[in-house]
Amino acid sequence: MKRCIYLLFLIYTTTSFGQTDNQFSQSAYGGVGLIAMPTARFDNDGEFLFGLSAEAPFNRLYSKMQFFPWGEFMVRYTEGTHTDYNPGSRQTWKDKGFDVKLRLFEEGQYLPELAVGLGDIGGQGAFGREFIVASKRINDFDFTLGLGWGRYAGLDHIKNPRSWFQEDYLTRGYGNEGGGGLELSRLFSGAYASVFGGFEYYTPIPNLTLKMEYDTSNYSYETGKERHFLKEGDIFTVDSRVNYGLNYQLSTSKRDKVDLSLGLVRGNTLYANIAVHSNLNKVPKPKVITSKEILNKPYLEPYNQLSDDWKKYLTDLITWQMANEGIVTHRLIFNGDEMQAEITQMRFNDTVLGIDIASRVLGNNSPKNIKKITVINMEQGIETLRSSISRDVLVDEVAKGPLNPEFIEFNDYEDFTNNTSFIENEALYPHFSWSLRPHALGTLQHQAKFYFWQIEALLHLEYAIKNGFYFTSDIGFNIANNFEGYDYHIPDGQLYHVRQNRRLYLTEGESGLRRMAFDYLWDINPNLKARATAGLLEWMYGGYGGELLYLSDNKHWGVGIDAYWVKQRDFDQKLSFRDYETVTGFLTAYYDIPFYDMRAKVGYGKFLGKDKGYLIDLSRRFASGARVGGKLAFTDCDAVCVGEGSFNKWIYFQLPMDLFFTRSSTKGIAPFDWAPLTKDAGQKVAAGELYDMVL
Repeated sequence: MKRCIYLLFLIYTTTSFGQTDNQFSQSAYGGVGLIAMPTARFDNDGEFLFGLSAEAPFNRLYSKMQFFPWGEFMVRYTEGTHTDYNPGSRQTWKDKGFDVKLRLFEEGQYLPELAVGLGDIGGQGAFGREFIVASKRINDFDFTLGLGWGRYAGLDHIKNPRSWFQEDYLTRGYGNEGGGGLELSRLFSGAYASVFGGFEYYTPIPNLTLKMEYDTSNYSYETGKERHFLKEGDIFTVDSRVNYGLNYQLSTSKRDKVDLSLGLVRGNTLYANIAVHSNLNKVPKPKVITSKEILNKPYLEPYNQLSDDWKKYLTDLITWQMANEGIVTHRLIFNGDEMQAEITQMRFNDTVLGIDIASRVLGNNSPKNIKKITVINMEQGIETLRSSISRDVLVDEVAKGPLNPEFIEFNDYEDFTNNTSFIENEALYPHFSWSLRPHALGTLQHQAKFYFWQIEALLHLEYAIKNGFYFTSDIGFNIANNFEGYDYHIPDGQLYHVRQNRRLYLTEGESGLRRMAFDYLWDINPNLKARATAGLLEWMYGGYGGELLYLSDNKHWGVGIDAYWVKQRDFDQKLSFRDYETVTGFLTAYYDIPFYDMRAKVGYGKFLGKDKGYLIDLSRRFASGARVGGKLAFTDCDAVCVGEGSFNKWIYFQLPMDLFFTRSSTKGIAPFDWAPLTKDAGQKVAAGELYDMVL
């Protein structure tokens, strides 16, 4: 071992240095690394991936997010075929965990990149590990040297440095009872730490790299066991601590790529890994580009001086031209020398593009006195964004091509005069619409089976009574599922089961009413918005309630208050209810953090399970429009009261549908929420939030 360390040091100090643009590949755990061991390298900011790795007896399903340039966050499910899920069960063992790796120093001319990492945070500790690792690029070799604890301390190289300060750290716990909590005393603990290392060689063949590592993982629990507990004769052994692998990176686009890895681990086991990447910080190629345009020279008199026929002709023409661009016009306003249009558009994910096109329509049809063009974006009856531009500037800019957002003034309000004209689009309401789309439901890592799934056809019906007043209904029709055997769930915790009856809602309500409610939304003033709702609010609860939201002038912060009376629906998801009812309410502060386009939400109130406490939500919006975040709920229901998991936590993604289209554009969002466990503590009614709609 000392010779290996000396050799790495000798190469480092005697070889010239080079730079590369090659991207780094994933380890078996899913983070950037070698095979079993980590490196100090990081993917590009905004990198998002799903992957699968396998080396008997372990199979892993993982997802990783490069949330910051210096921070890698990952969630992972592991299957172990060497033991059962529960005593007597024929289902293989499963484990889930969260990993994080943070950069301490960037690589310099002589100094390596340095990172620290924590693995299996809050889990039972089966793969709990900590490490400090350094990586240095030397020509076509990327060398790594690190110090590992926990799972990475399988060899007694050195006495744990942390024990120099406190002997208690020589003993390493297996994990907190029930899992899910962060046990700080366990971090960097244990009698010994191990020195690991390796390199990745960038071969002359483009996109092909060779990996070799010295694996210090602790395999004491698996050694001597059958690789599959239902079979005999295939015993787990470690014949070598040196692992080898090849990785080939296939680029499918400027934003997307695939990593394919194959190797030999422990001297006797084949290893395979596949990771599918996409970078959420890379803006997709525009699908719609506005061209140069010479706007019409105004010839009409001011609106108030026009005859009734000309007024109707002008407003009908604007509404018709907007509709041809996929834009709905709710109202036109002529306010002195300003012309306004209240619109809704679902065609363009790029907000500025929608403003550009709508402004051109207004500019082409403006009377002679109009000096200012204002486009007001509306969502379900409330104003979300106001953008204004001088007509003269608009004429000059669109003659050059797409509108430059630097010339747009946002959220600038003008007082109405006595002569202001408001023209409603009376043809819009009442209005009925419907849509049909596929929808997936499921339960991951259940006691009976690893994954239960359902595919349904979701019929959405909407009757718009007036702008801001809607009746909507979502009806799910079962297409296919694998619910056979999904006939039990072992709940835990001490609260009433406000969410843990998920199995019953899925199996007894394979087809049913997912939502049916009236919603009324309105602007009280430019800074204050409101919503009232009543009906079947979501698939588990019905009731009534509302929300008030105050926004600052620049919309960078806000304060909201909401309250709902709710009653639990029957499991068949029809029109009947169960006995449980409660009142839930929250006071929430919102703040758009002025770096990395991040958003923070902190709320305090009463949850569905009648527990009280805080809900913390931190998310980041990437250049593509995607938003990724996480939530933590801390309530007066303690770890024993919560049960397994200790406290409630989620991660979520909001991906623009525009990312999945190559030719057309859309403003739709594909949401996805995931929680490691369905708990009853820290749960809110799924009625939505005004702040997410406005910004």
